[in-house]
Amino acid sequence: MKNALFILAALCLFTSSANAALLRVNNITGITAGYTSLQAAVTAANTGDTIYVEPTTTNVGGATIAKKLTIIGNGYFGTTSTLTLHTMNSGLQANMTSSKISTLYFNPGSEYSTLMGLESNGDVYINVSNITVKRCYIGSYIRLSNYQNGNYVNVTNIDIRQNVIAYGIISYQFSTNSGAVSMTNVNIQNNLLNTYYYNQVQLPVGISGFMMNNVFYTPYYYLDVYNFQLNNNISVGGSFNGNNNVYFNNIATNSYWGTANGNQANISTASLFANYGTGSADTSYVLNPSGPGIGSGFNGVNVGPYGGPDPYRKSGIPPVPAIYQFSAPATTTTTTLPVTISTRSND
Repeated sequence: MKNALFILAALCLFTSSANAALLRVNNITGITAGYTSLQAAVTAANTGDTIYVEPTTTNVGGATIAKKLTIIGNGYFGTTSTLTLHTMNSGLQANMTSSKISTLYFNPGSEYSTLMGLESNGDVYINVSNITVKRCYIGSYIRLSNYQNGNYVNVTNIDIRQNVIAYGIISYQFSTNSGAVSMTNVNIQNNLLNTYYYNQVQLPVGISGFMMNNVFYTPYYYLDVYNFQLNNNISVGGSFNGNNNVYFNNIATNSYWGTANGNQANISTASLFANYGTGSADTSYVLNPSGPGIGSGFNGVNVGPYGGPDPYRKSGIPPVPAIYQFSAPATTTTTTLPVTISTRSND
């Protein structure tokens, strides 16, 4: 029944995209879907199709993508999630199990693809322009590259937003590149970066873009980027390498950003956040409504992942219609079964 609810929500979106096919991936015994692995669905799909990875307790695997696709899951931090070290959110989906995948490669041909609402325990390799990764839980690395078919090319318009990036790093794929790196308009926005490693974002000279409304947390955190504009971010611990960046209206619990250009230093987590250290990993970073993060961002927006024009969404619930409540009796004495369904759009 829970998977049927997910399918119904998927069909609501599919009716508005009549020219594209909807492919289902489900590896649960007894559930009939088109495919039991993500790679099989990717291989069968045509350019422009949408693939729904349905909620599952078992990983459906990774894929190499060389066509434009939209791949959507059920979100994360549900009551039956296998994620550790996190308290879960509840009441956001009727089926709170996450959609689990592993390593993905976005290769030439996959331009304009979108990944959202998925829980990944593998790396995500982005090798082409115009890729969006949003509302996902990334349990490993996001690795960027501009190396295609033996040549270095210019890659642009990489959009990484509204994700939880845990235990991993956003980085360039190669440790040496002979000055051939060329990636522009890399947008890292409204993410929660929470890692136990020493670098969270490490991108070399030749990669430029924007980092806005993120929260960076780890005692060992080290942000190392070049030629980026950084606005409205929150840093809890760690350090920052300036590297010809410009940065405005950020907040740190230490002297990370300094105090010029609207930046704030040595702000306590108790004054900044409403429920720091309690609840789920994403609700911990909701701002204190009377704290220093309210309205202190560039152009008067709130700082952190819940601020700005496209704020973080709890549990990565994808922006498609969802059934978040379902009620039906186990039995009936009549020929009809009364059912109550509650839906929301999740824009």
